[in-house]
Amino acid sequence: MELHQLQVSYQAEEDRLLFRASFKAEDGMLQELRAWITRRLLKALWPAIRQVLETQVRLDKPQAAHASADIVGMEHHASVKHIHDTGNFAARYENEISHFPLGEAPLLITSVNFTQDADQPVRIKLAPDGDDGFELSFIPVALHGFCSLLMEAAKTAEWDIALEMPGTLGAMDASGGSRLLN
Repeated sequence: MELHQLQVSYQAEEDRLLFRASFKAEDGMLQELRAWITRRLLKALWPAIRQVLETQVRLDKPQAAHASADIVGMEHHASVKHIHDTGNFAARYENEISHFPLGEAPLLITSVNFTQDADQPVRIKLAPDGDDGFELSFIPVALHGFCSLLMEAAKTAEWDIALEMPGTLGAMDASGGSRLLN
């Protein structure tokens, strides 16, 4: 299945982030996976994502390993700008979902594992306690878009968590409104 859209939104009544990932099946119908991301999980997840991004630079560009933090910051800025310029953050999340492979109720994620290899998409496995969960593959632009969505949702939640990319001053796109990644 092909990744179609990502959305991360703060749900005040749950005090959690709702992560939604939709995929286009071979027949063109949309399928969706849903997961809750808690403040506690996000506090542990963010440093791991930053480390994965820096490690990926070292794997893909060993000659630039000494500047991996700065490269991550530049890649993040360029990726978010590309997503913004192509209008993908402005597109409305498509709700015409035909199938929920893991059910309509979001999974409460308690563990996240990363798999990465040189010149390959980063794979992130999100799992609830005692369950296999699901794994997503992120090309670099999509992973930076996911990071941007997490940053914005945490800001909306007013969780007072500093989510900044390496090599940046934490500057975020100030376009406002709800963003999603197509």
